[in-house]
Amino acid sequence: MSRKRIALACAAVVVGVGSVVIPVAANAGEEDGLAAACRVADQATVWWASGEVSLTNKGDRPVRDWTAEFDVSQGQVTLDNPWAYELRQDGKHVTVKPIADRADLAAKGNRAVRVGINPAGKAIPKITGCRVSSPSGDDGNGTDTGTNTAVPADGGSFVKDHTAVHLMWKPPAGGAEVDRYEVFQDGKQIKTVKGTMADVEKLAAATRYTFKVRAVRTDGRTTGFSKDIVLTTHAAPGQDKAKPVIPAELEATASGPYQASLRWHAATDDVAVTGYRIYRNGTRVQEADAKATSATVSGLTASTAYRFRVTAVDASGKESDPTRETQVTTAAAPDGNGGTAAPGDFAATTATKQDGNVTQHYLNLTWSVPQGVGQITTYQVYLNGKPAQTFMWGTGDPVLPVPSTKGSREVLVGAHPGTTYTVKLRARLGDGKWGAFSRELTVKTGG
Repeated sequence: MSRKRIALACAAVVVGVGSVVIPVAANAGEEDGLAAACRVADQATVWWASGEVSLTNKGDRPVRDWTAEFDVSQGQVTLDNPWAYELRQDGKHVTVKPIADRADLAAKGNRAVRVGINPAGKAIPKITGCRVSSPSGDDGNGTDTGTNTAVPADGGSFVKDHTAVHLMWKPPAGGAEVDRYEVFQDGKQIKTVKGTMADVEKLAAATRYTFKVRAVRTDGRTTGFSKDIVLTTHAAPGQDKAKPVIPAELEATASGPYQASLRWHAATDDVAVTGYRIYRNGTRVQEADAKATSATVSGLTASTAYRFRVTAVDASGKESDPTRETQVTTAAAPDGNGGTAAPGDFAATTATKQDGNVTQHYLNLTWSVPQGVGQITTYQVYLNGKPAQTFMWGTGDPVLPVPSTKGSREVLVGAHPGTTYTVKLRARLGDGKWGAFSRELTVKTGG
């Protein structure tokens, strides 16, 4: 299907004493009734910034399968609402899509997608290259816009060989009466099937393909599309005659009580190396992509010796011989007072946002991530001495990037101006135990 491309107008705004407006781009556009604007604002600092992608649909049909894209100058981007949107970040490029029917762009309607940017103290982030697109035909023409707007779900698709893949999916939730399914390859419909699986053949070897599926109901209406199913065919047998060369010079160092850092030299192959496999004490524990020459293995036990090996894998699935085994002993656990296990540099500021006619008050929290205690994915916020909210990274679909040096989140405290709160924070360490609390701060919402 053809795709509609709509440029976004972008601006970065620093709010504070002597507010400064920094223009980032001056392009804007509109096509088929869609328009969008992208900005960085809301008290942007070198430690934290809030961003917003504003979408407008001037047409008389809803738009479901939209895609917003932009480039961020630096930092990790997260979503304020990961349950409604899917965010993927590849380097500096960010893509945001709606999840199923949770974020349709209504006819004659507007939608704001709020994101957070953690620039880790380097500079105030900027946004460039903003745009939004939607496949033609996904503007509500023949699409199910009623109460049953579920989509097919991925059910374990896999690559069969160098010319074929096997796609599998689950029926839409909610009891929709499905007549058939339409299968799309790289945006073009290639098959219609009755069941929930299909083979796609006559593909090119060692090539990456994107598939998606939608259901057609018995009344002729279509559901939304499934999430992208991305598969890369194997290399042809004649192309890939040998297994990869062993990765060279594996080194392992303890990076705290609960994790180890591995480094190696890149492997080579007669066609291409597609990834690496990491073995701990003889058992495969994780994988790394083709460009990786290092990895962090978490979830270890303090003061314990571990043995590691690494292998390389090529496009045909051949695995190299393992590297020589290297051993490392993790550090001792922090002391009973938490040692370095407490979040440092903890800071809290207040902010407001309008929710219709109601002014909502927020606490913007920033902190330094404890080091040497394993990968930290979970934090717990206490307000006035009681647990108030738990934040989690590294989970969900898509997986949210885990902060490695600086963390930041926004806590809604409600429509209560002039209210005083005490706030503190603690982290769940690599061994699953809670670390020590940060310092406790006292903040007051605006009047």
